[in-house]
Amino acid sequence: MAVSKEVMAIGLIVVAVVAFAAGLFASPYVIPPEEKPETMWDVIQQRGTIKIGSSPDWPPYEYLNLTTGEFIGFEVELMETIAERLNLTVEWIEMSFATIIEEVKAKTIDMGISGFSVRPDRLEVVQFTMYHSITEGQIIMLQSRRDALGITEIDSLEELDTLGLSCGAQDGTTQQEELSEEAPGALRTYADYILALADMKRRAIDSVYAETPITTEWIYDAQEKGEPPLVVVYRRSYYPVAFAVHQDNDILVQKINAELAEMIGSGELDALKKKWRC
Repeated sequence: MAVSKEVMAIGLIVVAVVAFAAGLFASPYVIPPEEKPETMWDVIQQRGTIKIGSSPDWPPYEYLNLTTGEFIGFEVELMETIAERLNLTVEWIEMSFATIIEEVKAKTIDMGISGFSVRPDRLEVVQFTMYHSITEGQIIMLQSRRDALGITEIDSLEELDTLGLSCGAQDGTTQQEELSEEAPGALRTYADYILALADMKRRAIDSVYAETPITTEWIYDAQEKGEPPLVVVYRRSYYPVAFAVHQDNDILVQKINAELAEMIGSGELDALKKKWRC
């Protein structure tokens, strides 16, 4: 019996539809779906811990509890509060300030938290969270040294060279870079600010260039200990302060920014600043 062309056409269409449907059903088994690449945030979540590099010589932002050896301070408590909200714990890793951003770039740590100023040159190699503070650059001296030199205020960094004053700064900091450009004759570079401050107090150098609230904390600390008073002889507008994160770690930045925004809105951030005299 001859089959009409119409019937043959319908048959072919049915076969094609069945084959297409079978292909859709079987395709996940024949060609597995492409897996999304693992992100840095995925790794942190799986680990349950966020690794943070810091130089604990920057009170009240971060420093060591002399009894327990644990990290304490404003940025420490701020980040631990954020981490808890993200169901993470923090592993604080002590390292020199000058190496932290390089370690972030190398992905050996997840973040750098050490009073980082958000500067254009740093934004070329890392990204930052939203800032939590804006500071002021300050040069401090022993009041007795200032009075002996007849100084009231210094109008520029260049004036340090003009007056023949030495000034300490920590290696890798914004202050060290500024002094190297504007007052190279005055610059004395230290591995950390604790050493610079100690040298100033024993008059091995004339001054120290740092920023608030660290300089403010040093002034309060000298008062509370009954030590010779410290005074500010130079001020300049400064940078916002934030946390440094790898450029590939957008999700972590978004998570932290969301928590920071909530803490700002609720007043929790201001309460922390008041607690730590920031």
